Amino acid sequence: MEFLLNPTTFKLAGLGGVLIGILAVIIPGLVYQGTKGEKFSFLNHYISELGEVGVSKLAWVFNAGMILAGLCIVIGFSSLGLLLPGFWAKVGLLFGVITGLALLMVGVFPMNKMKGHMVSAVTFFRAGLLMVSFFSVAIILQQNEAALLPRWVGLVGAIPVLAFGIFLGLMWSVRKEDRETLSTEGLERPRVWKFAISEWSNFFSLIFWILIVALAI
Repeated sequence: MEFLLNPTTFKLAGLGGVLIGILAVIIPGLVYQGTKGEKFSFLNHYISELGEVGVSKLAWVFNAGMILAGLCIVIGFSSLGLLLPGFWAKVGLLFGVITGLALLMVGVFPMNKMKGHMVSAVTFFRAGLLMVSFFSVAIILQQNEAALLPRWVGLVGAIPVLAFGIFLGLMWSVRKEDRETLSTEGLERPRVWKFAISEWSNFFSLIFWILIVALAI
């Protein structure tokens, strides 16, 4: 328990998770070739397609990366939740653990196991939104004389909150029979796909937020 009460624990877990997450998408993305021979593009491919076994050549790299990054989130945000004072930080801790475990399960259930993948991915998006929201409130409400982080860092959380909110809104805006928006089966892939771009905005904004918090702590 003591190691979780050390700010260095969050810094190392946060930066480690960021590095693992970035490598887990760059490395498989460089050699990816889709079912129609297409190269990977964040403009019209979901992130999780990099982990689709039987399609992505280095699916195991992506899936292992999600498992490790998920563990980093569990450890890092357990630490941050204990370090920050108040109720909001403890709720953030709860959703941080859920977010990390959900990301871990995305690696366990890649896109070729769609039922488990859908549950894991949607849980990650929802819990991630709540995790960032509650931690942002906790950071803003710190007392100045005992602040762990500059209070302006809490405002940075608005970026991933907006990104997650837009993506979840897009998911629920489609017709009921098309709710499995994370599936690409039978998809006529557009050159620019709003769902894919919105999902990537979640990735980039969350990476950015974790990086800012880890460097500022």
